[in-house]
Amino acid sequence: MSELGSPFSPGNSEPPKKPGRKVWWIILGVFAVLVALLFLIPELFAIIAFVGLILGIIGLVKGRVPWLGMQGKGKAGGLTAAMVVLMAITGAIMGPAETAPTVASQPPSPIVTSSESPTPSQSESPSPTAIADFVGEECDGDELVMEQGADKLYCDGNASKVFVWTTQDDHDKAILAAKKAEEKKVAEAKAAAEKKEADAKAAAEKKAAEKAEAEKKAAAEKKAADKKAAQEKAEREAYTPPPAKAPSSTYYANCSAVKAAGAAPIYSGDPGYSRKLDRDGDGVACEN
Repeated sequence: MSELGSPFSPGNSEPPKKPGRKVWWIILGVFAVLVALLFLIPELFAIIAFVGLILGIIGLVKGRVPWLGMQGKGKAGGLTAAMVVLMAITGAIMGPAETAPTVASQPPSPIVTSSESPTPSQSESPSPTAIADFVGEECDGDELVMEQGADKLYCDGNASKVFVWTTQDDHDKAILAAKKAEEKKVAEAKAAAEKKEADAKAAAEKKAAEKAEAEKKAAAEKKAADKKAAQEKAEREAYTPPPAKAPSSTYYANCSAVKAAGAAPIYSGDPGYSRKLDRDGDGVACEN
């Protein structure tokens, strides 16, 4: 006989055991527990299955599964596959998340915001109130906005100069009216400025026309005066004095002779006039 002992030789009194049988029983026990937990606490089962999957992956990498005593990548692969199947079953059982029961919601309390203070503040109301209930009530001032969901109210001044909450439509109308009023004001101011400019231009043109008329009249008067002066000058130059009378041979010794001749009074230039007969030199001799 060969010196090599057979498996059943006295040196090997016991046959070798199949490796890993105990481990498989452990796996089956763990699987049973996990299945029970699956129906009792599916969320916990999902967590445990996830941890088992991680351990199986580690076993595939290192060749053994820590804490479970599994040796070999084959067993680690089996554990990994089992955990994948269990996770798939868990997902199928759990299904979509349960929808929370619908509760009739009340409208949220209105929130008031301001362009000057962007931080919203809860409106002072004892209980949730529909935003429409505030329409027409007084508010603190312009630039305030009350919001409730998609609805908004605006704090606008009314005809009485009082700030009240108004709807979006009324707010838009107020803005449009204010815009039109501003455009009208600008148009009126522009028209007034244009009228003032036109009046000033017309006044300047009138003044210029009056000045031109005055200058024209002055020129005409000067022309007429110059023409008259030229005519008078021409008349003076064209005037020929009458020929001087020939000296008279009449002679009077005195006024008695003049009176005796019936010639008294004698005027200057008359026959017989002489300066000695005209004592006062007024051009009339022997007037008395």
